[in-house]
Order: sequence, then C-alpha cells, then structure tokens
Amino acid sequence: MAADPIDANIDARELTRELVSGLHHLRHVDLDKAGTALGLVIPPEHPDPSQVGEGKPLSKRQRLDMAFDAIAPSDYEAVCASFLKHGDLTIELSNRVEDLLWSRENWPQITARTRREVAEALDAFDAIWLEADGLLNLVKRHWVLPSPEWSFEPTDPYEPVVRHMFRFPGDWTTLQFFKEIGALNGGDRRFVLFLEGLLSASVNPREARQREMVAAISPILARAGLKVTESGTNDGYPTFTIVALGTRPRPAQLILFAGRHGKPALRLRDVLDQSIEILTGDDAVLTYDVPVGDRGLTWRDVESWWSHRKGIPADQAKLELWRRLVTVCADASPAQHALLVAYYDYAKDHDPLFALLPEVWLHWDPISRRQRGEDAFLNQRMDFLMLLPGLRRVVLEVDGEQHYATPSRQPSPRIYSETTRGDRDLRLAGYEVYRFSGYELSEDRATKTVSDFFDRLLAGSYRA
Repeated sequence: MAADPIDANIDARELTRELVSGLHHLRHVDLDKAGTALGLVIPPEHPDPSQVGEGKPLSKRQRLDMAFDAIAPSDYEAVCASFLKHGDLTIELSNRVEDLLWSRENWPQITARTRREVAEALDAFDAIWLEADGLLNLVKRHWVLPSPEWSFEPTDPYEPVVRHMFRFPGDWTTLQFFKEIGALNGGDRRFVLFLEGLLSASVNPREARQREMVAAISPILARAGLKVTESGTNDGYPTFTIVALGTRPRPAQLILFAGRHGKPALRLRDVLDQSIEILTGDDAVLTYDVPVGDRGLTWRDVESWWSHRKGIPADQAKLELWRRLVTVCADASPAQHALLVAYYDYAKDHDPLFALLPEVWLHWDPISRRQRGEDAFLNQRMDFLMLLPGLRRVVLEVDGEQHYATPSRQPSPRIYSETTRGDRDLRLAGYEVYRFSGYELSEDRATKTVSDFFDRLLAGSYRA
C-alpha cells in the first residue's frame, strides 16, 4: 500500500518546532534578521531594554522556544512554507517540508500496486535512462537515501545507484530501483514529479523514446485518476506533465483580463480554425494572446507582452499595467483592491513573481443570461486568475453580498446555490477555486490573510 497519510496536526507541529529549533546555530544578532525573513516573532535577547546590564539576558534556546510558542497552530504550515523558501535547509528537511505541504493538496492516491505496475511497464526498455547524470540528479532531488549503517567511513549514500544502474546496468530491475530509492512508498506528488523527470529530456533526450515511455505508463496512471499531458518543449524536446484527470491538458492560449464594465465584443474569424477576433479595444479589456507554458505566467511575462504590444519601455509598461489593474480592482470592490495590493506587496521579492490577473473572462455567450435561462453559464468572470507551474489554473473569488443575497440584501438560497454550483463546475473542469470573504480582506486583516494563503498555495513553486 502507499505511504501512510501524514497526521496533519502532529506532523506540522513537530516539524515547525524542529525548524525553529534549528536556528540555534545562529548568533543572537542573526536571530533577529532570521526572524524577520521567516515571519517569526523572536523576542529580543534583552526583553526589557531598560534592564540591559541588570537583568539576565535570554539564551538562544529560550528565545527560540518563545518564538515557537508564539506560533498559532493554524500557522504551522505557513511557517514551514516560509522556511522552505527562505531557510537554509538540508535536502532531507526540505523534502519533509514539501511532503507536509503537498499532503494538503487534493492529489489522487497512488498505491503501491500502481507504482509497481509503472516500474514493470518501464522494464520493457533496456534502461530507463539515456543520461546517467540526469537520472542521478533526479534521484538526489527527490529521494533522500540513508548512509550504510555498517560503514565506518563517510560514504556516498547514492553510490549503490551508481553501481547497480550505471556501472553494472541490469543489476537492478526498475522495480528494485524504485524500491531502493523509496519510490514505492514516497509521497504521491513526489512520485509524480519523479516520473515527470524520467520522461524529461534531462534523463531521456530522445523524443521517440520519451513518447514510448509515456505510452507505456499512461494506461496504468489513468486507472489511478492521472493522465500524462504534453505541456510544452525544453531545448527542442517535448515536456510532459502528469495531472489529475479533469485538469486542462493544454496551456492557456488566450486571456481576457482587467475588463471594465460590459462584455467584450468577439467574433469568430475562421470557424474551421477556431480563430477568435477581439473587437473590443484595450480601454475595455486587455487581451493576453501569448500561449502560457508549463512554467506558469509571471508578472514579467505580462510586462514584456505589454511592452511589445505598445512599443514602450519595460518600466513604462510596468507602471501602466499596474495602474490599470489597481483601477479595475478598486472599481470592483475594496476587498478585491485589498487582495491585489496585498498579494503584490507579499510577492514582490519572490522569483518568479507569478501574475495575479483581475477580472478575467472565463465564459462568453452572445445571448444574454435572461434569454439563455437555466443553460446559462455561471461565473462568467473570475475575480482573479493565476496560472502556476504544472498547468495549474487557480481562481480566487472575493465574496460580496451578491454571492448570497438579493440586491435588497435579503439572503437568497437560490443565489448561493448558483455560486456553489459554479464552483463545482470550475473544479470539475480542472480549476482550483479559493474564496475569500470581505471580512478577511479588511484593512487590518488583508496582509496576514494574503501572506498565509500564498505561503501555502505557492509552496514548492519556487524550487525546480
């Protein structure tokens, strides 16, 4: 069977304690800097400045214990995510943090049987690699191997992989290889990322071979609720991403965003080619027409697009776009404006900075909703859209009264049912949907609400 599920409360608490305690090697003055970078409230060495030289200073252990005690249980995961991005962690500790954060994702369980059948399918190939260095780096990235207990000298724990896979190929079957590195019982998402690495040109730089391997494992993964999609290219070779069934198999091709009031004017230029022409000008809606690859859509991508579209310098493009986004959100609602500003303030020092696009058209129907009746599209516009690595489409919605009440502010089960049904439709179509209340985005709560959420949402997105 697959690896045992992680106990969310216990594991998050103990892992957070271990991370905080691991700062003990720092000097007192460096603890202050680390606390700021990691979002920890670490008390000063001298709690009462007026008592310097008279009172007893706190030890580093005391300061770190107090910092841990100040963390609310609901913030454990956010702290772990912060350490993953800003802390100097060992590979073993990084993997444990990743596993904890990934365990929160709604990822299909990949049983030991599925993993064994994948290994057996790959055994049909003479070897599962063409580039030895690529395979070794892939193993080191995802699997932590213990050093032999019987060795009295420092030993490379990955030496058995080198010996049995490269020096004497054929010593291990693929199933034995999976077993030795821990792939038979490791986390579900880690196993998927490992398989994506096997299908990559870094390990198998031959397109025909890549496609043969995809064909061999696809039926097995389909039974586990997964599918292999061709998500782009890298150095001329196809790249493949494994996603849950229901996830969109193609990168986004067109984004209509920052829309003002009213529907954009569209027409089909060529029905056979499904060519859409946008008749509305930039004053009403912005049209991002560059296909978005597997690495997601960054703010830099959007800036570059606008700079080329308008023939203006990058700095000017950045300023113009920012003003447009802020204006659109301010016109929509104070809560949407607060979320936008808080996100970009949170993410400004991150690389890459993934774009958060407001007022994005999802559905478009030339016939009005009143005429269309029960068959009308719900959630025609999304409050915010993010396109993240791995073909993830993330929708953020800010709930105002229109989501659950009539214009006269009377609670309406019908309106609320439309909201929830629209969310179900989006999720079944492969979108992740997250809702915020206006209360969470009030002036004194927006910063913490946004930073805590994106710490968890983007955990792992900044590591290759």
